[in-house]
Amino acid sequence: MNEPRIERRREKRMRSLLGGHVVMNSKYSTVDCLVRNIAEKGARLHFGGTPYVPQEFELRIDGRNGKRMVRKIWSRDGDMGVAFD
Repeated sequence: MNEPRIERRREKRMRSLLGGHVVMNSKYSTVDCLVRNIAEKGARLHFGGTPYVPQEFELRIDGRNGKRMVRKIWSRDGDMGVAFD
Protein backbone atom coordinates (compact mmCIF):
# COMPACT_ATOMS: atom_id res chain seq x y z
CA MET A 1 0.00 0.00 0.00
CA ASN A 2 1.23 3.54 -0.73
CA GLU A 3 2.24 5.61 2.24
CA PRO A 4 1.22 9.28 2.34
CA ARG A 5 3.81 11.65 0.96
CA ILE A 6 5.55 13.79 3.57
CA GLU A 7 5.46 17.50 2.77
CA ARG A 8 8.90 19.03 3.36
CA ARG A 9 8.30 22.52 1.99
CA ARG A 10 8.37 25.40 4.42
CA GLU A 11 5.81 27.39 2.44
CA LYS A 12 2.80 26.62 0.26
CA ARG A 13 3.38 26.79 -3.49
CA MET A 14 0.78 27.96 -5.98
CA ARG A 15 0.16 25.77 -9.02
CA SER A 16 1.00 27.45 -12.30
CA LEU A 17 1.51 26.75 -15.96
CA LEU A 18 3.78 29.59 -17.00
CA GLY A 19 6.42 29.60 -19.69
CA GLY A 20 9.95 30.08 -18.44
CA HIS A 21 13.45 30.47 -19.81
CA VAL A 22 16.73 29.41 -18.22
CA VAL A 23 19.39 31.94 -19.24
CA MET A 24 23.05 30.93 -18.91
CA ASN A 25 26.52 31.19 -20.49
CA SER A 26 26.71 34.98 -20.17
CA LYS A 27 23.21 35.22 -21.73
CA TYR A 28 24.27 33.38 -24.91
CA SER A 29 22.24 30.21 -24.18
CA THR A 30 18.64 29.62 -23.16
CA VAL A 31 16.55 26.54 -22.36
CA ASP A 32 12.75 26.70 -22.33
CA CYS A 33 10.78 25.24 -19.44
CA LEU A 34 7.39 25.30 -17.75
CA VAL A 35 6.99 26.76 -14.26
CA ARG A 36 4.68 24.17 -12.67
CA ASN A 37 4.42 25.76 -9.24
CA ILE A 38 5.85 28.84 -7.63
CA ALA A 39 6.25 30.36 -4.17
CA GLU A 40 8.03 33.30 -2.63
CA LYS A 41 11.27 31.37 -2.15
CA GLY A 42 11.31 28.86 -5.00
CA ALA A 43 9.67 27.04 -7.89
CA ARG A 44 9.33 23.71 -9.67
CA LEU A 45 10.39 23.72 -13.30
CA HIS A 46 9.55 21.12 -15.93
CA PHE A 47 11.71 20.47 -19.01
CA GLY A 48 10.98 18.36 -22.11
CA GLY A 49 13.95 16.15 -21.22
CA THR A 50 16.86 16.28 -18.83
CA PRO A 51 18.75 19.45 -19.71
CA TYR A 52 22.22 20.40 -18.60
CA VAL A 53 21.98 23.59 -16.59
CA PRO A 54 24.52 24.99 -14.14
CA GLN A 55 23.97 24.97 -10.38
CA GLU A 56 23.03 28.68 -10.49
CA PHE A 57 21.32 30.45 -13.39
CA GLU A 58 18.92 33.23 -14.35
CA LEU A 59 15.22 32.37 -14.68
CA ARG A 60 12.81 34.51 -16.70
CA ILE A 61 9.09 33.82 -16.38
CA ASP A 62 6.67 34.84 -19.14
CA GLY A 63 4.10 37.41 -18.07
CA ARG A 64 6.15 38.56 -15.09
CA ASN A 65 8.53 41.48 -15.13
CA GLY A 66 12.16 40.95 -14.50
CA LYS A 67 14.37 38.00 -13.92
CA ARG A 68 15.47 36.00 -10.90
CA MET A 69 18.74 34.34 -10.04
CA VAL A 70 18.02 30.78 -8.88
CA ARG A 71 19.92 27.87 -7.40
CA LYS A 72 19.17 24.25 -8.35
CA ILE A 73 18.06 22.23 -5.30
CA TRP A 74 17.03 18.93 -6.89
CA SER A 75 16.50 17.40 -10.34
CA ARG A 76 14.60 14.24 -11.33
CA ASP A 77 12.91 12.95 -14.53
CA GLY A 78 12.79 16.32 -16.32
CA ASP A 79 11.64 18.24 -13.22
CA MET A 80 13.78 20.59 -11.17
CA GLY A 81 13.28 22.38 -7.88
CA VAL A 82 14.95 25.78 -7.58
CA ALA A 83 15.39 28.33 -4.81
CA PHE A 84 15.31 32.05 -5.51
CA ASP A 85 18.46 33.87 -4.41
